[in-house]
Amino acid sequence: MQNLFITRNLQPGSPLKDWAEREGVEVIDRSLLRFAAVSFTPPKDSDWWFFYSPRAVEFGLDRLAMLSLPLPKLAAMGPGTARALQDHDYCLKPDFVGQGGPDKVAEAFGELAEGQRVFFPRARQSRMTVQRLLQDRIIAEDTICYDNQAVEHPEYVSAEVYVFTSPLNARTYLQFHVLPVGARVIAIGPSTAQALAGLGIRAEVAGESSEEGVLAML
Repeated sequence: MQNLFITRNLQPGSPLKDWAEREGVEVIDRSLLRFAAVSFTPPKDSDWWFFYSPRAVEFGLDRLAMLSLPLPKLAAMGPGTARALQDHDYCLKPDFVGQGGPDKVAEAFGELAEGQRVFFPRARQSRMTVQRLLQDRIIAEDTICYDNQAVEHPEYVSAEVYVFTSPLNARTYLQFHVLPVGARVIAIGPSTAQALAGLGIRAEVAGESSEEGVLAML
């Protein structure tokens, strides 16, 4: 392997970047989406705030300051989102960090949050996976905290491995470009794998929706 393309802008200290540097692999990290904040007012009586992604932390966490004490507990979909909480100016340690796919995350979180109010700050095009899986176990509240739209005419990238991080990223790239014959395709999460299958592309699915899940496969 020489080149790996991932549809996400990786942060300094990224586990995937560190691995690539050790292995002599060039990583092309490029989100194919544009993001914009959406103004919202958070609920005042939630027991938990659940963050699906680092982007939700970026656009949603500041509103936590609007709440009076005691603050709600914080939950992260996976290790990458947990890092975003800890790296934020507030330096917050999540009370729950999901491991594995959405089904496993929902099951583990449901055991902690059974019967409680859980607020999900989310993207406009979020699939709302966890809250739907737990709709009979928690009182779910959600609001759009950021908008995610596809870029126009994404640039072609030649690579041996393609890592797609969301259904929208996959559709955005593949409506314009064909993958090289023999390229390895990895999907972060089953919903992304399903989107790729709908486009006629068979993908391996990372064991968890994070860089660590991708690294375990590489």
